[in-house]
Amino acid sequence: MENLIIIFLIGALAIFVAFYFLQQREIKSISNQLEKINESRTNSKLLISMPNKELEKLALEINKFLEKKQKIEAKYKKMDLELRQAIVNISHDLRTPLTSIKGYIQLIEDSTLSSDEKSQYISIVKKRTESLEVLISNFYELSRLEANEYKFSLKSINISNMLCDVMAAFYNEFQDKGIDPAIKIDEKVPSIIGDENAVRRVIANLIQNMIKYGDKIIDISLEQHKDVIIMDFTNDTVGLINKEDVSHIFDRSFTVDRTRSGQSTGIGLAITKQLVEQMGHKIYVELIDNKISIKIEWRYL
Repeated sequence: MENLIIIFLIGALAIFVAFYFLQQREIKSISNQLEKINESRTNSKLLISMPNKELEKLALEINKFLEKKQKIEAKYKKMDLELRQAIVNISHDLRTPLTSIKGYIQLIEDSTLSSDEKSQYISIVKKRTESLEVLISNFYELSRLEANEYKFSLKSINISNMLCDVMAAFYNEFQDKGIDPAIKIDEKVPSIIGDENAVRRVIANLIQNMIKYGDKIIDISLEQHKDVIIMDFTNDTVGLINKEDVSHIFDRSFTVDRTRSGQSTGIGLAITKQLVEQMGHKIYVELIDNKISIKIEWRYL
């Protein structure tokens, strides 16, 4: 009887020791896996080789944490890349007018110039300076929007009247570019909720974008669809935008063909998206048969 008890105790102790060493080996394996995952920064998951509910539960929680960590790292990596690209684009956009201003100032300093020539160059410098001021103002405005520091004064807005007013302000630009926009506006659509200055800025940005980058074929419409009012700006992209670009068109670092457009940053559309969404509305883009359509879904009263 005593021998049986001794054998049983020895067996139990052996099982305990074996289980202990297996657990230690598993814990060491977990530690090694975590070290490799941390060093390689891969999307690998933690694996458990022995059946143990507590270790499996621990591994599950660690994997959830790793997944969140990887998503955060990917997000910040993307933001860092976008910031770097934005800085490159901003540098280009600032350098272009600055170089132009510097060149004209050097011409103005030429003593052989006539008064009329100097006046002409001074006028050009003034225009370039104003463009530079607008560009810097846009960068500042976007930074405020992204930091949620922009203050909105929301109220009822007659969106059809607003659209007509803004389009009328671009009459000369349409004429200069030979653009005869096809306009379809339902004047009976309900009023929307928004900040008057922000809504005006959104419409102006989209029209400016169409004039600057699009072809002479422009369609602008405003209609009610079920529970939203859809404002649609459609024009031919003349090959500047492809399907791969569509998902990035509102990125502040978005770049079109610089040789054809003359400007690199998509900061105007980035501002537009921020303004629309922070007022509680929706903006999106579609590309069909080389025609780009930017739509805004306005909520109404």
